[in-house]
Amino acid sequence: MKVGLSGTIFVGFTALAAAAIAQPSVKPAPPMNAFFEEWRDAFNAGDPASIKGFYAARNDDPNPMFALESAEDICGVTLDEVVERSDKATTLLLRQKCLPGLLRLKLERADADPAKLKTVDLRPLPLPGTGAVEAVASIAQRLTARDAFAGAVIVQRGKERLLAQSWGIADRSDNRAVTLDTPMFLASAGKMFTAVAMLQLVEEGKVELDAPLGRYLTDYPNAAMAQVTIRQLLTHRGGAGDIGILERGEGTNRTKVRTIADMIRLNGDRAPAFPPGSKDEYSNYGFILLGAVIEKVTGEAYQDLVARRIFAPAGMTASAFPDRDHLQGVAVGYTTYFGEEKVPLPNLDSLPWRGASAGGGVASANDMLRFFDALRAGKLLGPAMLKLATSAGATPWYGLGFVVNPDTPPSWGHGGTSYGMDVAAHHYPSIDTTFICLGARDMVCNRLIFAWYLRTFPPQD
Repeated sequence: MKVGLSGTIFVGFTALAAAAIAQPSVKPAPPMNAFFEEWRDAFNAGDPASIKGFYAARNDDPNPMFALESAEDICGVTLDEVVERSDKATTLLLRQKCLPGLLRLKLERADADPAKLKTVDLRPLPLPGTGAVEAVASIAQRLTARDAFAGAVIVQRGKERLLAQSWGIADRSDNRAVTLDTPMFLASAGKMFTAVAMLQLVEEGKVELDAPLGRYLTDYPNAAMAQVTIRQLLTHRGGAGDIGILERGEGTNRTKVRTIADMIRLNGDRAPAFPPGSKDEYSNYGFILLGAVIEKVTGEAYQDLVARRIFAPAGMTASAFPDRDHLQGVAVGYTTYFGEEKVPLPNLDSLPWRGASAGGGVASANDMLRFFDALRAGKLLGPAMLKLATSAGATPWYGLGFVVNPDTPPSWGHGGTSYGMDVAAHHYPSIDTTFICLGARDMVCNRLIFAWYLRTFPPQD
């Protein structure tokens, strides 16, 4: 009995030992300070591949855009202070090399795999006084030196302009510089004009928010789409989808379209992609339909109505809807088509014929600030309607034609992004501040407003 028992134990032990030898050795999980040192070396290397490699290996994030952009913006970091450290997490303060102030880095070990990180949270801490706008100007200058920015930024608090500056070349053919009055393409930021024009008609009793599209477009070709309401279109809850002319490869469709009526002929047979009102999905075609309603109710071309009822009362003298043959004075957008090309190319071949109610008009930075000031002064909408438009409803991130953030700090406005154009235009009521950025390069204004935002407001953990 004892022999048998001893033999069983020995055989079992031998089998376990053999199995252990057969398995590849498991590397011990790094201590938290080793995680930080690995992150710092990758971040400071000045090589995007090093940053991507760290985030892919340790955080399962192959494209950490904020880390990549931050590494360029701040030129690397040095350790300033260890705030807290345990075996599972650490929080550190880092000194920026190119900018004043500190960054906070939080690293937290993954529960399932201690060799990975479930949290890599990097963010600047707020800067006092005008530090945030000075940081934005510094970043914009370095981006311009790399030909990654050409545009203008205005930050106005109350009546005081904390920053009003332009950078770069508007057109390489004549080396014309961008100014605060240079017209630049707005992309989807023009949806705010459509919303205001529609809500003016609502205030006048000419349109009802909860009326179906078919009440106004009585011959609309798809019966299901004709049941979508004006409110659902304004809040991206109509399932209307896209236009089919905005992507680089949609050139054949672009040749067919010059007017809002042309866009309806291209898309009008399509039913909603989901039961209207059941969810939200960003929709350019929904705003084309709103433009069609505006034209039908007023008997006026959308572009002419916006010029008369919005641009003129707001004093927006550089704003218009030029067609592709009449772009004199408008900044030329240069794009890599979001990485498809190695060097930036003019975006003219990918432009629709003319901007319309989904976006595509032009305005200057000064004009966009005038638009926000006119809205807030009650020149374009009454106070109750403006509040409705800029408050989240069924769509938590959108009001009636305005992107909204109801959380702390609240904000409202709209961005716009396409090939060789980028816009960030938002108002922050809690600090009475409006941020306007118009750019003629890819994705640059979103980068600059984020840099300002993070250095203006404390982290919301």
